[in-house]
Amino acid sequence: MMKTRDRSEELGHFIRNNKEGNKEDGKSLLRDYITEEELRACTSCNACVQECPVSINPLDIILQMRRHLVMEESSAPQEWNMMFSNIENNMAPRKFSPDDRDAWVQS
Repeated sequence: MMKTRDRSEELGHFIRNNKEGNKEDGKSLLRDYITEEELRACTSCNACVQECPVSINPLDIILQMRRHLVMEESSAPQEWNMMFSNIENNMAPRKFSPDDRDAWVQS
């Protein structure tokens, strides 16, 4: 939350001081302030939401940035990419075709 606040403050100062109308400073919250490793290190336990004294939901920011990484940039851990591929091809997270899923019953 502190890095999000720092980015918001810096962007506000940039916009106020920039008289030319260019509202981009070339930085972004993701990667310039918060790394992908930090995003993936969060276990989504919801403790930060419960303990926040001003009722801010930091988990929502984390989940939105994770969603952006996966959906827009196709940046996900290798295990996730394999699972996404299996879901797309086999309609299940495991690498079994729909016809072979019940083969374990006959054994």
